[in-house]
Amino acid sequence: MARPRSLWLDYWPLAVLPVAAGAMDLFLWWRGEPWSWSDWASSFGLGAVTTMVVGMLLARRQGNIQEALADLELTEKVAMLTFSVSHLRESCVPARTYRTLYDCRAGLSLVPLARQPMQHEYLRTLTQVLETTVDTLGSSLRSHARWTPEDWSRLVEVVEGLRETARFNARRSMIMADHWSGGMDARTRDLLRIATGPVPFDVFRAHFTAGADRIRTALDWEALSELAGRDNGTVRLAMVSTDLAPYTLATLEGYHAPWYRDGSGSGSGEVGYDHQDAVPLRHTELATDVSVLQDDRRSRIGVLRDHYAARFDGQDRSLILATYALGPDRFLVLDGNHRLTALTQLVAQGCPARLVEFRLTAPVDSAILPDLIHYEAG
Repeated sequence: MARPRSLWLDYWPLAVLPVAAGAMDLFLWWRGEPWSWSDWASSFGLGAVTTMVVGMLLARRQGNIQEALADLELTEKVAMLTFSVSHLRESCVPARTYRTLYDCRAGLSLVPLARQPMQHEYLRTLTQVLETTVDTLGSSLRSHARWTPEDWSRLVEVVEGLRETARFNARRSMIMADHWSGGMDARTRDLLRIATGPVPFDVFRAHFTAGADRIRTALDWEALSELAGRDNGTVRLAMVSTDLAPYTLATLEGYHAPWYRDGSGSGSGEVGYDHQDAVPLRHTELATDVSVLQDDRRSRIGVLRDHYAARFDGQDRSLILATYALGPDRFLVLDGNHRLTALTQLVAQGCPARLVEFRLTAPVDSAILPDLIHYEAG
């Protein structure tokens, strides 16, 4: 089907030429000046046909050269994109992601000019790039933490431009149209959803139940997942970035640790959440005094503080936190308490820092998290 269509596009003037000549002969016959056979032979056979055939052979030759050049360009694009895929699997930093998507877009205009096997190869590679970008950006909270709102806005612009170019060239190539409907359309829509939508609960759960950032409090993930699945706003997630100015701890006044002191005044130090006189500790308290904490906890905080303090240029003085909203301006830190305490001590001593907080809003119910028993009554 594709081959006859291609032949027709290349040689349709040859089919039109006899019709045009016949129409001209009828017009001359109507004028009383019909062509003779010698006129037909000299004007049409030797003149028009020969000129058209030579012109089409030259055009076909030029088309072959154009096709070869398009294949060469797309082969280089495939090599670059294949190399980029391995880096995108590790992390999608903004600059690298933009560059790769622009490379994808640049090759689309060449697709209709290339041979069919090269079209398929390039478009399969492009789809793989999109799938990898969706998987990396959509399955990691670290990507959300690294990207600024301006970065996400820029990604939307880049993806929209890619979609526009793909739709335009899909009208010029049936192969392009098949790949567009077969995966490219869906993957670019996924990228736009990731760039403009909230943090998915499943991604939040996956990040904080495995690896170094695992939440160690007794959070009932199954109950939370069930509530989140109802999609009625009972469970919500938001990413909040906060810059901590040197010597200023007022921003952290409402942040509580899942650590407790004995409120009876007996001086027994740190106690469990279920102690009858347990009082939650705030991170602003721990900025200046950690004596109430257990020895191993104090030791770990000291190591982390020295680690952050060693970075004189301020690089990586940032922290990813998971928090549970307790009410207006009050939050329970679910993960990162040792790091937050260490960083808070440095802020109190004059170092700037940045918090990237994934804030979970859900019912303040001790059935979901036992520590919440201290906040259920407000």
